[in-house]
Amino acid sequence: MPFFNRRKRPASLTIEEDAIRYVRLKSAEPLVIDIAEEVSLPPNTVVEGKIVDAETLTVILEGVVKEWGIVRRDVQFLAPDTYVIIRKVPYPNEIQEDELKGHFFIEIGSSIYLPFEDPVFDVVPYVPSVDEKEAILIASKESIIDQYEDVLKSVKLHPVVADIGPLSLYRLSYQSYAFTEDEHVMIADLKGNSMTVSIFHKHYPLFMRPVDLGQSANIAIVVEGDTEADVATPSAIVSELEKLINFYRYNMHNGAASVTRLLLNGDYSQMDELSALIQDRFTIEAGSLMKEPARTADGRQQLSASFNRTIGLSLKEVR
Repeated sequence: MPFFNRRKRPASLTIEEDAIRYVRLKSAEPLVIDIAEEVSLPPNTVVEGKIVDAETLTVILEGVVKEWGIVRRDVQFLAPDTYVIIRKVPYPNEIQEDELKGHFFIEIGSSIYLPFEDPVFDVVPYVPSVDEKEAILIASKESIIDQYEDVLKSVKLHPVVADIGPLSLYRLSYQSYAFTEDEHVMIADLKGNSMTVSIFHKHYPLFMRPVDLGQSANIAIVVEGDTEADVATPSAIVSELEKLINFYRYNMHNGAASVTRLLLNGDYSQMDELSALIQDRFTIEAGSLMKEPARTADGRQQLSASFNRTIGLSLKEVR
């Protein structure tokens, strides 16, 4: 199934390690959320983007699909970050836009290496490139995408669109900030002890990197309710961000360009401290992905940042 397939208003559903979430918009501008629902998943149902316990996931999905009234609907979902690659790659001048997919189908596995053997991909011309023809290649692992499709089909849903988290978050953040084309926007999406960092320029995704914060030596024990959790400290996160900012500046742009804005997403418990440390360390604009948290249409429910990926996904098909 190709990325960015277009159909009219499919239901927006995300399956992640902690929960299944569903969002329906009432309007995009202004952003008004009609319905936002979630159900928690047991540990080890989805692990690092891979569906480990399909039977449990299917049983839970079957119940909520009926409860949320989306049985037999077309749905769009997110490919797991750990199985997504974004690259800017050159291609010959003689290749026309409608020939791009075929060209890269041949090149992948020969001149272009991807970390999985069964890629499904989409490719679009990188219009800002003037010195040579370049394209943005977005790829995922087909067998992983098939896992999600199979589970969705088993509960009488029709998967028609596989999107990616960074694009969803960028759409949502653009609602708040209306970035100019000159900006280099970094988005750091925090989920537990993992972080996905993506960078956009001229509204194109140029970079994406999942980061395992659990490998950091700088871990704090945080008590939440009756449980303790190991959580990366703000200084550990800033250290990882600094590495990626430097990589983008020097390895990808030879020092000629750098990140100009950094946006944070997630339910990280020390977000205020993290934001302050970023402002102190870097001479760039920094803040939350949204200037104000999203709310449902009646204004009663303020949604946690864990819904932002699903909200951004729902913006994909809104005109």
